[in-house]
Amino acid sequence: MSISGSSLPIRQISPWLVLAGLCTGLLVAMVNPLILLAVVVAVPLGAWAISSVERALFALIVVIGLLPRFALPVRFGFTPTFLDLAMIGLITAWVGRQLGRSPDVPLRRTLINGPLAALITTALLTFIIGLPNGALAPLVVRRFAELLLSLAMIAVIVAITYNPAIHERAVRWMILVGAASAALGIALYVMPDDLAIRLLSALRPFGYPSGPEVLRFIRDDPALMQRATGLWIDPNAYGGYLLVVGVLGLPQLFTPKPVMARWLTFLALTLIVVALVLTVSRAAMLGFVFGALLIGLLRHRSALLILGLVGSAVLLLPQTQALVQHFVEGFQGRDLATQMRFGEYRDALRLIERYPLLGVGFVGTPDVDLYIGVSSMYLLIAQQMGVVGLAMFMITIGAVLLGAVRTWPAVSRTSPERAAFFLGAHGALVGALFSGIFDHYFFNIDFHNSVMLLCLLIGMAVSSQQGDTAPAEAQPMPRAGTPKYHLGRGDNFYGRA
Repeated sequence: MSISGSSLPIRQISPWLVLAGLCTGLLVAMVNPLILLAVVVAVPLGAWAISSVERALFALIVVIGLLPRFALPVRFGFTPTFLDLAMIGLITAWVGRQLGRSPDVPLRRTLINGPLAALITTALLTFIIGLPNGALAPLVVRRFAELLLSLAMIAVIVAITYNPAIHERAVRWMILVGAASAALGIALYVMPDDLAIRLLSALRPFGYPSGPEVLRFIRDDPALMQRATGLWIDPNAYGGYLLVVGVLGLPQLFTPKPVMARWLTFLALTLIVVALVLTVSRAAMLGFVFGALLIGLLRHRSALLILGLVGSAVLLLPQTQALVQHFVEGFQGRDLATQMRFGEYRDALRLIERYPLLGVGFVGTPDVDLYIGVSSMYLLIAQQMGVVGLAMFMITIGAVLLGAVRTWPAVSRTSPERAAFFLGAHGALVGALFSGIFDHYFFNIDFHNSVMLLCLLIGMAVSSQQGDTAPAEAQPMPRAGTPKYHLGRGDNFYGRA
């Protein structure tokens, strides 16, 4: 007897079916079904993502926005995160494309290449020098390696998003994923606390906290305002993400040819701004205002009007008076959070005064009365990498901004689409840098998702400067045995003029 369409007898197939059933049942009994589902979904999705650079970039954007702190539920000596896999996938896809018959995403010479290499070298040097300052835990090694990889990814992001079609899709993806993340954060904020705690605690197999502490409040006091976190765990880091995607998408409201329907862009930005307000992150909100002001002053005056209307609503609505009071207390230095920040600044300056040149590294401090950690990205860099590392970081950022100043006059005269990309990327970058004065997550090894977000933004800002207005340093790096390629006068960011 045989199965229809097969020449194999049932007695030969049945034992294998029984064995497969037993193995499946054993796995379900011994392993969390959520983990099995994740593996079944993640493996084919990973293979699909690395099959092209665009898909791999899309996967990276999705992971940063919606799965920022997810870790694999299994250990391989360490526990890799979804973000680690997304970064490796993008590099794999890019290398595969470079090794193909017609590589079209080469690394490019830009103004930041030298400073960026110096920054990575300084970080590695200070890490090695600081090893005697504490016990070297595997977690610290992994997080520092993630920092170096994120910085190196800037060059890959520039190469990939130099293609205008990919750059356009990246902007669209970041706005849509940002809106989805904002909608999720709003939903978790408004639902009953017990339900939100149960839903977030279900993510424990993926490295998330569980219990009542998954909900965040001002000064961790449930009697005060709740703060939206989405799936970012930390409300300040979540606010920084919303700041970036919000300012990045703002010029799309005004450009003649937005990356998607204008009504959809407006809806996405509305969700993002509402979620940003619910984070109660003063640094992120100020960064958003700063980035929007830059866009409004440079080109789109309507952005200033929208900013004024939103600000007026926040000042006048009864539902936002607690937030307004929170801001006022912060500016006056009266609230506990601001006073604690002032204390952190004093302690950070004491550490920098003792170890000014190269800091104390990333492992620990040599003195028991000092500690690493301060609510300022710039002071944190100086703590860990000294004034040399801070100088390398500022020179790298300065190179990006110098390129922007040099190319903006020509960009503003070219297509409105290119100008919108340029303004969005640089406005978001300036907003993130401004928020870094008051918070630390954009260059903190404990916030890999935020660090990679900043590096992605830097790469997109640099690529938006390129084209017929780019300096000579922005040309593709020549491949061995091939002539250098130079843009002709008829070439621009969108191809032939």
